[in-house]
Amino acid sequence: MATSWRWIGPGMRWSRVTVPSAPAAKVFLLRIGAGRKLAMHTHAGMELTQVLYGRFHDGRDVFGEGDFDETDSTVHHQPEVLASGECICLAYVGGEMVFKGMVARTLGALMGM
Repeated sequence: MATSWRWIGPGMRWSRVTVPSAPAAKVFLLRIGAGRKLAMHTHAGMELTQVLYGRFHDGRDVFGEGDFDETDSTVHHQPEVLASGECICLAYVGGEMVFKGMVARTLGALMGM
């Protein structure tokens, strides 16, 4: 079950996904507009991302529909959606996200990331 879309910034929305067998799991849908960037961050644990629609890059590679990305504390990145259109991803965050900026840290805490 997923919550309704919630605002996290201009052109950016998120939805919490509840996994019945693991209700405490941090699983999210992200819907990011064309040309928008997420805040620079790393991870205290593992992050798994599946691209459902659209494309993004983060300095390491370009990820498109069907692609899967795995990151951890060794990766510092700032995913940016390509200008050709919005991107929708399903993400699992196994530990806290570590944001570089104060505003992003505050928003991340409010979202439970």
